[in-house]
Amino acid sequence: MAFDEHHPMNAPNAPGTPPPTAIRLDPLSRDDPDRLGDYRLIGRLASGGMGRLYLGRSTADGSLAAVKTLLAQGGIGEVERRRFAREVELAQRVRGEHTARVLAADPEAARPWMAIRYIPAPSLAELVASRGPADEACVRRLGASCAAVLLGLHEMGIVHRDLKPQNMLLPSAGLRLIDFGISHAADITRTHLTLGTIAFTSPEQARGEPSTAASDVYSLGATLFHLAVGRPPYPETGNDLRLLALVARARVDPTDVPAGLRELILSCLVLEPDDRPRTADLLGALTEPGSSPSLPNAADLRIPDGWRALIDAYEHEGRQLDAAGPPFARPTIATARPGPPSPTRPVVTRVDRTMPEPACRRRSGPRLDEPADLPRRFIGLSSDGWRAAAKASTALTVLVVYTVLLLAVLAVVVVIVVAVARE
Repeated sequence: MAFDEHHPMNAPNAPGTPPPTAIRLDPLSRDDPDRLGDYRLIGRLASGGMGRLYLGRSTADGSLAAVKTLLAQGGIGEVERRRFAREVELAQRVRGEHTARVLAADPEAARPWMAIRYIPAPSLAELVASRGPADEACVRRLGASCAAVLLGLHEMGIVHRDLKPQNMLLPSAGLRLIDFGISHAADITRTHLTLGTIAFTSPEQARGEPSTAASDVYSLGATLFHLAVGRPPYPETGNDLRLLALVARARVDPTDVPAGLRELILSCLVLEPDDRPRTADLLGALTEPGSSPSLPNAADLRIPDGWRALIDAYEHEGRQLDAAGPPFARPTIATARPGPPSPTRPVVTRVDRTMPEPACRRRSGPRLDEPADLPRRFIGLSSDGWRAAAKASTALTVLVVYTVLLLAVLAVVVVIVVAVARE
């Protein structure tokens, strides 16, 4: 269905009208902590298979932060704890105004946590899903912004490995690249499938091979495809394993890619990593002639009006949160239950780890001295994929039970026949 700029949900706000509610803040449940370190938790921003992201407020100065923690179901193992510590360490290495700054962390707490600067802004995925794709000029400027950030990471020897529209926020100040949760230093071997969204994963990652800077280039190309067309570069399969097979062979569907972007985007989506453009070359190709490859703000990006309305809504609600708490959020039940005792150890803001190689992030896979994490090989599947697998497992179990019952009946019949024959 084509994007309708006149649809009420896509129209900019009329002067004097309040913006729509944009920030999704779920209430805390009984399984959630009330506090992590010096941050009193307000609500839940997101939840994944291995961790949760909360909105918290500093008890020291009242500032807001996004607080990330590991799930404690069944206890947190030493391998997960070491990965989280490396995630914190790497996040502290990644600096700059176009990423989210680490404020504090304690990877050795009973529930390891990390607080980063809260950015009230929609992701590119949300902008495309709710307001439609961008035009060619905007796609180029967004691509140049992301390529500039990637180039800085790659020059530090860091591969993001989970580049996708969901991990790119767009406040009015310009693009922000977030969630380095499965990033790793480029010289550390990784053989497991990434936990990133399959449709934006490079073929080598889908095959379980190590990631390189070229893997990020592929994922950026897939992201630009999504921004320009409004969908990922692969046809809908309805099955994660089938989609994974398409990704592993780079079987993209180039339909509807604008002519002016077709050659550039498809050059990033080739099968062999060595055949893709280098990050610096891609940045040069995306930068408009006569302009510098700087990181523009949203106004310079010339984003669609519908996008701007959603960005304004996020920032309006962000100011409300910062000033007086979330008047639009559902009440949490945190005040109705006793919270865990406050930690007595000082908050760690720097992680001292003696490691022979640069730090890598959680989800980036085991080091050579860690046990293989084979059960997570295909943990990148969506919930629909896992539900399908569960249904198949249930069907197989039922089939086995019926087979056993049938064999039992046949055995009884044989006994009866033998008994009759003897008479």
